[in-house]
Amino acid sequence: MISQYLEKNKIIAVANASEATPENRIDFSALLAINPQTVGWVQIDGTPLEYPVVQTDSNDYYLHNSFNNEASIEGTIFLDYLCNTERTRNNVLYGHYMRDESMFGSLWHYQQQSYFTEHPVIKFDRPNDPGDWEIFAAYVTDADYDYRQPEFSDDAEFLAYMNRCKTCSLYDTGVVVNPTDEVLTLSTCIYTFENARFVVQARKK
Repeated sequence: MISQYLEKNKIIAVANASEATPENRIDFSALLAINPQTVGWVQIDGTPLEYPVVQTDSNDYYLHNSFNNEASIEGTIFLDYLCNTERTRNNVLYGHYMRDESMFGSLWHYQQQSYFTEHPVIKFDRPNDPGDWEIFAAYVTDADYDYRQPEFSDDAEFLAYMNRCKTCSLYDTGVVVNPTDEVLTLSTCIYTFENARFVVQARKK
């Protein structure tokens, strides 16, 4: 476990190696040199959630492999392979629920509104596209519930879809989703019931 924390700290150090600019708060050049499948960086200030995001041609590989492409029970945070980085409206990230709160293990705290009040914003940066995302929903659902659709035929379909997701939230965050917004969806397993998922969704500011 100690080695996993050391590895995470090394990656964070690499990500913060260069001075922040308006275009990049994260040193993506350094991260891409380690793993060319890097597509982003996700972070929630004041929590253990601070990781690179990768994407490959399936949703299987990074369930069991690290950012350094080594076998790992923690895996790596990854973007759904169906999300086209040029046109997706719903960026779906997956991460394991780890009991030590690594990866997406700390998300379960969002079941409490007080935790949301302390941490209402997710940072999800992409190369040359830093972003702060306001949380509008947090809920437990079945894995078969439709919250992972990446693209929509028009703004009306998108808004109806996201408003349906918002009705699932355990509490009202006060954040309004607009028809032209882009959304970030964090998804992890949770053991509330069999095949349960915990979902946190946010709109880009």
